[in-house]
Amino acid sequence: MNDSEGTTGPTPAVTQGGDELFSGVVPVDDVIDFYLETNPWGAQPSTVTSYRTRLGHFQQFCAEHDIEDLRDLQASHTDAYHNYLRKQPQLSARSSVKSCLASLRKFLRYCEHRQVFDRGFHELVILPTLSDNEAKDETWLSRDDAKEIVAHLAKFEPFTREHVVWTLLAETGVRQSTLYAFDLDDYDATERYIEAVNREETGTRLKNGARGEREISISTEATQVLDGYLQANRNDVTDEHGRQPLVTTTNGRLQKSTIRQYVYAWSRPCAIGAECPIGEDPDTCPAAQTNSNAYKCPESVSPHPIRRGYITHLRANGVPTGDVISKRCDANPDTIERWYDMTMESERREARRSYVEDL
Repeated sequence: MNDSEGTTGPTPAVTQGGDELFSGVVPVDDVIDFYLETNPWGAQPSTVTSYRTRLGHFQQFCAEHDIEDLRDLQASHTDAYHNYLRKQPQLSARSSVKSCLASLRKFLRYCEHRQVFDRGFHELVILPTLSDNEAKDETWLSRDDAKEIVAHLAKFEPFTREHVVWTLLAETGVRQSTLYAFDLDDYDATERYIEAVNREETGTRLKNGARGEREISISTEATQVLDGYLQANRNDVTDEHGRQPLVTTTNGRLQKSTIRQYVYAWSRPCAIGAECPIGEDPDTCPAAQTNSNAYKCPESVSPHPIRRGYITHLRANGVPTGDVISKRCDANPDTIERWYDMTMESERREARRSYVEDL
């Protein structure tokens, strides 16, 4: 399920189950639930979760327009749905609207295979064209801000799970899924590196599969944080596959949802004692009261902006993209150039100058 591919890609393996859903009346909610549960495109669980959220907007649209049977969906409804999405405050970015429409196209294409619609019906959903600025998510956490948060944790929450999570994300730029996948044996304290290993058969697939496997060097400071955590706070447990995760809870591997919560929580300026840049009072601000509401703070970030800020920092300092950044961060150079580098062209020029002159 790759939104950027539009309608291209392999034909889904349509399951034989649920045939009764597609005979007679085809209920919108039931078919969407079946589609997501059977996952005919073979998408990763996190992608299915995203699709559930995006298709939720379509379900709400159908409810408001009294569309209960998918066979009642008309060409005019696709334009009306586009306008409906544009009016949703949580989808103010055109890129978000495009993602929802692309998800619907995928779903309608699946329904064509189930003979709910004629072939080609999904093409009636027109995806908006985005400018380079609209297509590029510019949310990022600067290297200095990330270091400040890590320093705060080192002082007030030393060797905790939060300290480890922030240290690894800020120092290596790994994806959240890679951090989730680390096992205890992947960490080599003597040589100071962590190995990213694709273990799809036991629940921890790297984004790029086996191509994403690599050894990631870490600093002496990061090694000290990990060693302190392992000695003082790591729960000696295994996950449901009998593996020993690097970062654990009493129940097993630290979940990705908890990783995100740690990032949202500690990226709130008030969490590290900084003044709120939008003038909220931490004693009354809803986003400041609990960690579960931290994502509501407009200044907080998810894990990906940390990765973006890390790569931007490397690029700004003249680190070679192809030979170093691409291999260290498991991203091809074109992707880094387009989606990850937040520096100005003048900064890139001076970084190249500094790198050449240092040589």
